Amino acid sequence: MIEKQIKAMIKAAVWAVFILSVITLSNLLYAASDEECLECHSDKQLTTKRNGKTVSLFVDLQRYSKSVHGKVGCTGCHPDADVAQFPHPEQLKPVNCGSCHGEVEKEFKASIHGKALAKKEPYAPTCVECHGDHYIFSYKDPRSLTYKMNVPSLCGKCHKEGAPVARMYDIPEKNILDNYSESIHGVGLLKKGLLVTAACSDCHGEHLILPHTDPKSSVAPKNIANTCMVCHANIESVHAKVIRGELWEKKPGAIPACSDCHRSHKIRKEGVTTNLADSDCLKCHARDAIHKVVNGQKVSLHVRVSELQDSAHKNIPCVKCHADVNPTHERPCDTAGKVNCASCHAEIGKEYAESAHGKAHALNKKDAPSCADCHGTHHVLTPKDAKAPTYRANIPQLCGDCHGETGQAARVSKVQNSNVVVDYAASVHGAGLKKKGLIQAAVCTDCHAKHLILDHKDSRSTIHKSNVSYTCGVCHVGIYRQFVNSIHSPTVSKTQEKLPTCEDCHSSHQIKLVQQDKFMTEVTQQCGTCHEDLSKTYLDTMHGKAYLLGNVKAAKCSDCHGAHDILPVNDPHSHVGFKNVVQTCKKCHPDANRRFTGYLTHSTHHDKVKFPVLYYTYLAMSALLVGTFGFFGLHTILWIPRSFARMREKKRKRAAGTSKQDK
Repeated sequence: MIEKQIKAMIKAAVWAVFILSVITLSNLLYAASDEECLECHSDKQLTTKRNGKTVSLFVDLQRYSKSVHGKVGCTGCHPDADVAQFPHPEQLKPVNCGSCHGEVEKEFKASIHGKALAKKEPYAPTCVECHGDHYIFSYKDPRSLTYKMNVPSLCGKCHKEGAPVARMYDIPEKNILDNYSESIHGVGLLKKGLLVTAACSDCHGEHLILPHTDPKSSVAPKNIANTCMVCHANIESVHAKVIRGELWEKKPGAIPACSDCHRSHKIRKEGVTTNLADSDCLKCHARDAIHKVVNGQKVSLHVRVSELQDSAHKNIPCVKCHADVNPTHERPCDTAGKVNCASCHAEIGKEYAESAHGKAHALNKKDAPSCADCHGTHHVLTPKDAKAPTYRANIPQLCGDCHGETGQAARVSKVQNSNVVVDYAASVHGAGLKKKGLIQAAVCTDCHAKHLILDHKDSRSTIHKSNVSYTCGVCHVGIYRQFVNSIHSPTVSKTQEKLPTCEDCHSSHQIKLVQQDKFMTEVTQQCGTCHEDLSKTYLDTMHGKAYLLGNVKAAKCSDCHGAHDILPVNDPHSHVGFKNVVQTCKKCHPDANRRFTGYLTHSTHHDKVKFPVLYYTYLAMSALLVGTFGFFGLHTILWIPRSFARMREKKRKRAAGTSKQDK
């Protein structure tokens, strides 16, 4: 009987566990059905507000079911809408396409579009803008936004003349869509319906879209041949008379890139610009009077043949730089726009685009320098040529034209209380270059870089506080090695407090010789900006008093602690450590010994915790002094009436004696 009861209890317990497990599992696996979502979202009047705009929340189930996500279900993309009890939260999180399309998301984030979106730049595209939201079709479906026939118009929404992207970012070729539609590729795709012809994504990629200045870009000069050869497989054999086939991959830049002859978006069968020789261009441009009118002003188009032949580009044909000319026109150069130097100098172009100069130029700021402003136009010389503006000895003048007190850059950003050009000329670097002719003396580009010139607040900048010591160390190697091991180095002192850099002590443009009196007298003040208490106690000492009286030979901070190899007192290599302090003192005091070094250099009578003997001795001596002067002062004050009385009495006696004698 008992056994039956036990079996019945076990059976009941098993059923109870089973039922509870089923209930729990059903709750865990519960997912809101599409029909439940559509109870609200089938309403065409359902809307919400986003960024001040009214957005429809209506979903057409019939269209959605035919999309590539039709079997995924609403909660597959909107997991935070999967709630046991409706309604779900009013504001759902943005859909994360990368949860399913991880590799694609990785490429998009690395692309120019993804980086723009991460910076929250206006008009940066999202997945939805290119693929749609609820009605996404396969790229093979003619209804899809990304169907090959639709790709040019999809990209053209942003990349066409008059579009916000073209207006805001000064894209050199703004009318990309129209140019493409008239090209051999565009005609083949849009007019003849040839799906095998190239669309935007075939050349630029689908998601990993990078600027042509990026070495990893599919349209970078060194990669463009491989991109074109996906379709034009035998292109090297076609150009056998021009190049040796193997050069195309091994030495990009040694031969023309495809886009140098076949213009990027205007590619035509008859549009090969190598049909134009330099002599054809010079028929017009060698004339002195040739010009064009820009903003009501005459701009000369004259090219001096002598300058061109003397330039670094003398072996490069005109059409290599002016690749957008059209040889079918009466004037082939009437289609020419700005020269893009980055088509050959890709790495430099990328650095310039990221620099303060490049960003200002991209925003159409009139004072922002371009390549031609520094290097010239047709008379481009190598930096090793003494006549080049970029020759080392000429760089201060080149930069000073803008960054001088009355220069263009001075109107935009000016170094406070400083005239950069004048200060540099008077500095040890400027004097070395101009007066002594030391061509290796530091110039602007040594400190600020040549093309990747960034604001000092940018962590990548060569003059950012974390990089200044390394920048100076390129020339001052020995000093840099001392500094990086000193207590001031961030690699040694792990602290959140501000640590000094070269600039804090030596300044940026007003760098003086350390032997000069002015620099030597400022050392203590410089150290005192951080070590305020120690500076005050130093001024109370004999050294400090002599320093205040103008004795430049009086020991200063750097005389005892060192200049760049400053170490803690307990470091065995410290100048003021136990092992070295006697030798340090002997620099001024030849007879110094261990007992002599017991002198308390930074002692003060103001701190009773660190120096109680001095503190109480000072109080005692002060009390004795005040007591002595106070006692005798009071005594003198009290004695004054008696002194006056005695004086009057003596006066009366003298008067009385005189009167007796008269009688």
